[in-house]
Amino acid sequence: MARRANVLLLGAALIAGCAQSRPPVPAVAPMASEPAPPLAAPIQADWNIFPDPITGRVEIYRDGAHVGSVTGEESEEPPVPRKRNSAGTD
Repeated sequence: MARRANVLLLGAALIAGCAQSRPPVPAVAPMASEPAPPLAAPIQADWNIFPDPITGRVEIYRDGAHVGSVTGEESEEPPVPRKRNSAGTD
């Protein structure tokens, strides 16, 4: 009987030694939510260029509005579009 008690005590000590409680889980710090960063570059304008193969004029539109035309005779580089006057010439 004493031998049986010793075996039970030894078994209980082994089980108790191996069965340890888990360490506590560290608390997660709440993250501060930040707003999204602003866009890096502004939205580019919509340019449309329509060449006329018969007259050689290039009509230029920006965001749907007529900006002017380029004839190829401009002295500037790059050429600046010119608005037509009421007679239809630059």
